[in-house]
Amino acid sequence: MIDQYMPVGFKNRFSRLRFPRAERQQGFTLIELLVVIAIIGVLAGLLLPAIQSARESARRMQCQSHMRQIGIALHNYHDIYKSFPFSSVGIDSQGGNCGSGFYSWLGLLLPQIEQSNLHNQVDFRVALSQRCSYPSSSDYLDYKIPANHVNARSVATLVPAYLCPSEPNARIRETDMGRTAPASYVGNVGWPKFSSFPGAGPIVDQQNGMIGLVNPSLDDPWHRPQTRMQDITDGLSNTMAISERVISEFQPITGFFGGSYAPEGIKDTMLSYCGGSVVARPLDRWVQYCGSVSHGDVKYSLHQGHSWLSGWSFAANHFMPVMPPGQRSCHIYGGEDDGNNIVTPASYHVGGLNVVMGDNSVRFVDLSVDMPTWWSIGGCNDGQQGSLE
Repeated sequence: MIDQYMPVGFKNRFSRLRFPRAERQQGFTLIELLVVIAIIGVLAGLLLPAIQSARESARRMQCQSHMRQIGIALHNYHDIYKSFPFSSVGIDSQGGNCGSGFYSWLGLLLPQIEQSNLHNQVDFRVALSQRCSYPSSSDYLDYKIPANHVNARSVATLVPAYLCPSEPNARIRETDMGRTAPASYVGNVGWPKFSSFPGAGPIVDQQNGMIGLVNPSLDDPWHRPQTRMQDITDGLSNTMAISERVISEFQPITGFFGGSYAPEGIKDTMLSYCGGSVVARPLDRWVQYCGSVSHGDVKYSLHQGHSWLSGWSFAANHFMPVMPPGQRSCHIYGGEDDGNNIVTPASYHVGGLNVVMGDNSVRFVDLSVDMPTWWSIGGCNDGQQGSLE
């Protein structure tokens, strides 16, 4: 239409004009896109370890904060009761009637970690067990907290201060033990009964840790339920109070001829091996014996860390500084009823674990720690004043 109004000469010139075309938008080619994706992948691969490391560092600091809080609580408890808390590894059974018992030091410590309401809900006058009688040590494997127990709700309550953020298995679980809430931290009960420092020192005839044990149904001179500051003659800064312990998490396999076995690939930190019977051994001989056993004992391993409130030996709320940190635990036959059970500290931190000393200082123990040092900071009055400095 426009050309009918143009002069003839102009029209001819107009028809010969060449107007520039609009340039077409260029996109990424497939190769360019793949290169960009590859670059992003490389950058993500470089950044991911740093991000994970930063997150673990934050979790480790939070873990240390929880442990420091527990350490302060121990001192506050001592200020009130003039001794550190203890665990009951049995019940006060008299004439077939259930008394009190089977409560851990973590349960006694609740008011000092600002959990007074939970503490008030626990009826410590009732044994935390379905059974009322444990006539032999093997009976202690038959331990249950039924759903109708007066403290069933409390025992299944998570206490954040008792859990390390690095622990992947920190969850409420239902097992043959009952519905229970876990814990990451364990109290130092000292060396095994009748042990001694290698090459020197007397045989331990009474607990030399900071957390006491007692079985109300048994009169055991090895037990020292009330440990006071004046009992720690090696010094508070040279004696461990609490440490970390991993929570056991695996499904046992039933063998063709019966019996239960741990699946392949389960870390030793979750397993308890045979530690032999209660005999006099120096600590290095305990390590030699425990380390020589080839198969973990599932029935002594399944419930490690599953209940913060329970004083039952195999809930493992106590540790003994015998095996190198980060390695296996060892069950001592005959120790079911008195808590004489070698539980070894371990963690998910890289290279080591946290401990709280008696003076409330938090230290990081390397997995390659010198063993005489490890043993000496485990005893409160052995005369071997080791130091992590």
